[in-house]
Amino acid sequence: MSSSTEPDDVKRGGDAVAADSGKSDVANAKPSTTPAFFSWLVPAIRNRRTLKTFVRCLLVSAAALVLLVDRITLINMGQAAFFASIVAFLLPPSMALSVFLLASITLLLGMLIGWAWAAATMAAALSVQDKAQIAARMAAAQKKLVPGIPPAFQIQTLIFHGEFLTPGPSAVYGAMFFIGTFAFGVVRAKVPKLALLGIFGTIVLDVVCTIGPLLPAAQYTLPKMFLIPTCYYLAIALASLVLIFPESLNHVWLTLLDTAFFESALALLSLQSEALKTRPSDHKAWEGLAGKITAARLRFGASLAGLHAQIGLIDLEISVGRLGPSDLKRLALEVRAVGFRASRLLAFQAAVTNANAEDARADAALAAAEKRQSEQEARAEGFFDPAAHGRFARRRAMVRKREAEHGHDLDRLVPILEEASAELRGAAEDGMKALREWFRGCNVGRWRAVWRGFGFGIGRTKAEERDEKERVERQERLVKARDVLAERLERWRKVGRVRLIEPFERFFDGETGRLKEGIGRRLEDPGMFAVRSLFICFVFCDSLDAFAARVHRVLGIVAELDLRRPKPRLWWPPGFGKLGRKLLSPEPATVDQSLLAMGTSSDPTRFDDLEASTTNVDGGDSNTGDEKHIQTDTNATTDTRRNPDARPPKSALGRFSIALGGVLRFFRTPEGIFALRHAFLSLALWIPAVVRRTAWFYYAEKGLWALIMAQMGLATFAGDQLFGLATRLVGTALGLLNGMVVWYIAAPGHGTGNPYAVVVVTTAFCAPFLFARIAAPPMQMMFWTMIGVTTVFVVGYSWLDEHFSPLVSNSGIGVELGWKRAVLVMIGFTAGGIMMLFPRPTSSRVLVRRTLAATLREQGSIFGSEVEAFLAEEARARSGHFETEAIDWVDQGIQGEDEDVLKVSPKERRIRRVAHRVLVVFERLQGLGPSLQTSRWEPQVQGLWPHEQYGLLYAKETNLITSLSLIAGAFTNLDTKWCSILVHRTPFLNPNLLSDIFATIDILSNALEDGHPLPASLPCLRERLVYHESLIRSMNSNRNARRVDMPLPVERDEDDSDSEDSDSETHAEFVAGKVNGASIGFEELSLSVLMDEQLPTHSTAVVALGSFLSLIDEITVIVRELCGQTTYKGFDSLHQQFQGREEAAMGTYAQK
Repeated sequence: MSSSTEPDDVKRGGDAVAADSGKSDVANAKPSTTPAFFSWLVPAIRNRRTLKTFVRCLLVSAAALVLLVDRITLINMGQAAFFASIVAFLLPPSMALSVFLLASITLLLGMLIGWAWAAATMAAALSVQDKAQIAARMAAAQKKLVPGIPPAFQIQTLIFHGEFLTPGPSAVYGAMFFIGTFAFGVVRAKVPKLALLGIFGTIVLDVVCTIGPLLPAAQYTLPKMFLIPTCYYLAIALASLVLIFPESLNHVWLTLLDTAFFESALALLSLQSEALKTRPSDHKAWEGLAGKITAARLRFGASLAGLHAQIGLIDLEISVGRLGPSDLKRLALEVRAVGFRASRLLAFQAAVTNANAEDARADAALAAAEKRQSEQEARAEGFFDPAAHGRFARRRAMVRKREAEHGHDLDRLVPILEEASAELRGAAEDGMKALREWFRGCNVGRWRAVWRGFGFGIGRTKAEERDEKERVERQERLVKARDVLAERLERWRKVGRVRLIEPFERFFDGETGRLKEGIGRRLEDPGMFAVRSLFICFVFCDSLDAFAARVHRVLGIVAELDLRRPKPRLWWPPGFGKLGRKLLSPEPATVDQSLLAMGTSSDPTRFDDLEASTTNVDGGDSNTGDEKHIQTDTNATTDTRRNPDARPPKSALGRFSIALGGVLRFFRTPEGIFALRHAFLSLALWIPAVVRRTAWFYYAEKGLWALIMAQMGLATFAGDQLFGLATRLVGTALGLLNGMVVWYIAAPGHGTGNPYAVVVVTTAFCAPFLFARIAAPPMQMMFWTMIGVTTVFVVGYSWLDEHFSPLVSNSGIGVELGWKRAVLVMIGFTAGGIMMLFPRPTSSRVLVRRTLAATLREQGSIFGSEVEAFLAEEARARSGHFETEAIDWVDQGIQGEDEDVLKVSPKERRIRRVAHRVLVVFERLQGLGPSLQTSRWEPQVQGLWPHEQYGLLYAKETNLITSLSLIAGAFTNLDTKWCSILVHRTPFLNPNLLSDIFATIDILSNALEDGHPLPASLPCLRERLVYHESLIRSMNSNRNARRVDMPLPVERDEDDSDSEDSDSETHAEFVAGKVNGASIGFEELSLSVLMDEQLPTHSTAVVALGSFLSLIDEITVIVRELCGQTTYKGFDSLHQQFQGREEAAMGTYAQK
């Protein structure tokens, strides 16, 4: 036995040949194309709302600079007057009033908490102060005073030289400072939405704890130097949000809906039209489409995430408009449902792309098998039979051959699909445009009707008549779009989809609808056809049908809502009860918060919290409804996890020990380590402030800013910190240059600066960076923010040095100030980099690897839940329940928010649990994207990081969750009979195959999590699928096996007396019906089956299940490349021999 890091094609044997053919995906994978650095610029300039927001933020920034240069406000704000302009970059008024108000409250609350802890620290330190010693030092200081110089100034100078420092109070300050910075570090890492609270609370604590130990007496108002400038800025910003282009969150959400959601959705529909007009055999064109699909999915996912993030706070504001908070929350669910169905349309392009890739891999596998056979024949040694290798590849090749012979390939069917679906696609697109226009109408003219209601305005009668006419026309457009879509949808179901079946009608008898005599049943028969491409087209049919039906539903809701909300009105907030839950929720921070936020409130490498939460999604146990339903639902998936080293405690002391252990374990988590680093780093950079020899240097050279920069530059993971370090250093350098240029323009030569020039020039030179701060993507925000902040820093300190007195120490101006600030920033960031190494660097690469392992394991668990759901429906079919229950798997609220949550059926409860878990995994994968980029910044101390492989693995897992979504969507529409067909007549839910699937996923996730090599016996699931399908065929041909086989439930009509006999007599399988190498579930395909309205949904499930297995095989190849494989010599050959004997015993050996 040997363990190797590189796979060995020859040693792994036949089952790995097909899987290894996918290695070309890894070897030839190109790094994911990232947008250009300034790709956001042109769209931002064309966006009216962005320009309005920029004007508002620019005016507020200029107002903050005016406060700096005005003599009265400068004296009132003190020696940190420029802090108002700094906050203008950190928290610009670029959001809705209610959101900015909430952020302001969070910021001020953090400063007040920091002030409270600082005051307690000062009081505790003064309680241990030696009063006699301080009095003696004060008397000695009085004797040192020089006549002619203000005594207060001389005393201040002595204070900051450390004349009154004593060990006892300094020790108390240090202990309390450590505790406070640790607590704020926990807040920053654990609750990202409270990042502002943690940052600004730490800043206030820094000020008091660096200056407080030097003071001989209590001075609890030290935080005023930052609080007053902050309050000045927040007052101006809040006023600007009311007076300068005011907008409510209601308006912001509707604007985002228009510019982001509908624009992306219409782009998806356009992409559909482009795909349907492209020949699938044109691989180059479809590869280009694949890139567009990826970009469209990312944009669309970002728009849905943005809408979801904004709607959470819609209850917290007073707004004017036609739609109130409850209306928007209801419509948000409908929009989300439309969004998921629109993204589901991309499944067709993905299926075609995967089919092309599978065909290429199949050809490569066949070529490799033939080459290996010829080599072994030349050597006349070994055992190799190509019939036992590449069964999956051979079957695909035969399917392609039959499709090409009969004109049933994708190149022939896609043009039919394009023509047949043109009317429905056009009606759906018109429906989306009608919805977009309606939402636009709700977002304009908000105040006009309100002013008329108060009796203002000229020509009220004519205006009301005009408004009434517009309402009637608007209602007519909505009703027309809804009715046209309904008519086109009905025609599509009866006529359009049937056109895809026309090329197959010649194989069926016109009277009986069964296959004609002489056609045969096997692919080897020349007259037989294949339906793989037809099923792929059915995926598009099912997706388009679901999307159009959903758009039709939303049009009906909107039309009804349009009648109930004819004109704008004033809406009051329904309540603030959910505010605390929103702030402390585990959801990621919004874009506006992400600048200072880091980490997540839950470990991304674990899903334990999700498993606990999904148990309550159904609202608890229900005693209502059918008892059989309740009994069936008890078979839901359960995960009983035990600690192998301990059992649950039975005493109070034991439970206390468990709780204490949980607290201690926190210090081992990345968040706990970050909080400790935050505290130790703060303490290390604080010590020079309380050492007598360095106290004056620390104060005069503004060592406080090195401390603040170090704290802000610290990150949870090494890659994030190094990326932030590079971003901040470059941004600081550019900001210093920009600041010096601004100062020397505003104060030429060695002048003191003109106040008008300072405001105008600073505003003009900071405007581009402020615009970038508002419009750039989150990854760039800190870069542009550091440029603006450093510019204001240089200009502000230079102005204070010349115009604020008395100053105990002068910082200098221009270049003299700039290089000192650069040194401070480098000291802070260097200290943070050193602290990152202790106790060990928390690697972003490990985070990426373990998160991908956890999401893979969770997706396997979700797949198991979906299998359980199908089996539960199959059990209901055996008990005689054949009703169809139409359920929308993304409609309902999660966590029991629905009023009728206890009245839902077991099937709906299962769907809700699965839907919630699918959405959480999708969001977890989306959140991992930035870490894939920042991980590349970590030092290559162990070698090159395989970024391409991890990027490809990330893409495969994203596609995997898409397949799970398709399976869940298909389950919602399949009735119990078709669920039984899927369970019994297809090999996908074969228990032995499911065991292979679950074992493979578990092995892959464990290997990826711990970095262990894969075992040698890991099977290729596509090959196992064909094997188990052959086993089913052998069992069906065996009378003894049929005798114990569970009969397939059949829903019989009263006049269908022979259905049972005909079903029992037909045991030969329709072998030609293969999709992804497996049976489609019919012993005999008939024209009535092709016409069945459940067939497209069944096809979607079959294609999604096949895609799921293919993706697991491709992930296996990638993990094998990453982790290596343990190899056993001779095992593969023995395995193939025994497998050949098994197939020979079944009578299926060497069958294709």
